[in-house]
Amino acid sequence: MNLPDRPVSRRISQRSEFKGKRTFGKLIGPGCIRRVWVTGNFISRKDILRVYFDGETIPSVEAPLPDFFGLMHNLTQPGKNYQINTPFLAVKPKLGMTCSIPMPFARSARFEIESPEGCIVYLMVDWHEYPDQQLTEKMRFRARWRREAPVKDFADDYIIADADGPGRLIGFVYAVDMLESRHKMRWSHGGADNIYIDGMGDQPSFLRGIGGEDVFGASHGGGDYVAQSSLYSDMPYYIQKDATGDRQKLVGYRFFAHDAIHFYESLHLRFGARAHDVSSTVYWYSEKPVRPYFKMPPVKQRLPQTKILRGEYDIPLPDCGSWWLAGPFGKVEHLPKSDGRFDPQKPFIDRPWNKRSSIRGFVEFNHVLRPKASNANSPTLDGWAVAVSKLQAPKEMTVDVRLAWDDHLILKINDDPPIDLGSQPYIRARSVKVKLRKGTNEVQVWLTNRVGVTRGAWNFAFRATTPEGIIVHPKAE
Repeated sequence: MNLPDRPVSRRISQRSEFKGKRTFGKLIGPGCIRRVWVTGNFISRKDILRVYFDGETIPSVEAPLPDFFGLMHNLTQPGKNYQINTPFLAVKPKLGMTCSIPMPFARSARFEIESPEGCIVYLMVDWHEYPDQQLTEKMRFRARWRREAPVKDFADDYIIADADGPGRLIGFVYAVDMLESRHKMRWSHGGADNIYIDGMGDQPSFLRGIGGEDVFGASHGGGDYVAQSSLYSDMPYYIQKDATGDRQKLVGYRFFAHDAIHFYESLHLRFGARAHDVSSTVYWYSEKPVRPYFKMPPVKQRLPQTKILRGEYDIPLPDCGSWWLAGPFGKVEHLPKSDGRFDPQKPFIDRPWNKRSSIRGFVEFNHVLRPKASNANSPTLDGWAVAVSKLQAPKEMTVDVRLAWDDHLILKINDDPPIDLGSQPYIRARSVKVKLRKGTNEVQVWLTNRVGVTRGAWNFAFRATTPEGIIVHPKAE
């Protein structure tokens, strides 16, 4: 990070017994927090940590206090918590919790803890002050927590993060409490991390994992995994909930240290999941203030063994367009038309149309065209799929269409001849000039799916830009 070179070491250290909201010191900048340590009594997932930088009204950090430090599942009874040992997070026996991720600020930093039932907190913050120096670093630390229980089985994946760029992903902690037998719903075979980067940017990227346990450096299922903690990825908590080992309860973490993930327009992170109780904490840097994508639920729905469904506390993501999706097909077909109009109410070659919003510019077929849920290892389907949408043009014009994809892609605009953009082994961007007529224009994107080198990735990123530099979002009418 771009920090001044003459720091003065400072520390705040407090003990507080309280109920409600309590501010733990206000740091005067410019400065950079280097270490946060917390312990206490009666601490639980009921208690919320918030951190504000530079007078922001929306907290940069908002998470249950233990979950911020990677201590999930409300396992906060001293002496019974699991341990973490990484350069970023550490949890010791008897509930000593440390975060060592640098947190720069220009003017101020403020720690706030909200405890609805009351607790005792011991907190130390070690930080560097830069008197009479200027902080030019634009990035600020962010962290957010989310929970869903049960996740919709093998559907559109569990959402971990959504952030505006520019920024850098630091890492995440992921917790699963299995609600069904592994013989019916193996947690690790619901998929893995799916990271959508800069879908509306010049160089989109998509990172896809293999199995759930592989993300954390484990392998071969993990049914008998011995919990441990290593530097950048591991599973520090892994227990059998029953004598037969049918259901597990686990926590994994992944930090991107030597494989830094930078994003310039946006970052969206999901994790393939079965119908279990899943929670997560994610950490990143960004220049722009946090745009919340999840509202902190009431105390009851923060706690394990309660239901919290997708959409109850999720905040809508930025609108980047919508599409009708259908497939899979054995070959590319021209869509039938009646009176020159596409009709989403009529199946296409016995395949129904499914309307989906794009994910920050990405159109994801795998959220619609998945095989029947099974215990197979993250299965995918083969074949072609098609996405159809409309572009509105105020006049006849030539626009720049930037597509990013893997496998084989064909683009078709209105009744013009199709543009075969060919195959590539992993997602990369390419731009083509296409003519739009005044009014409504139909866009078709055909894309194949093979397991390939990105484990069955089946999506593309789409952006249409006018000569004036205006981005036109496709709309599924």
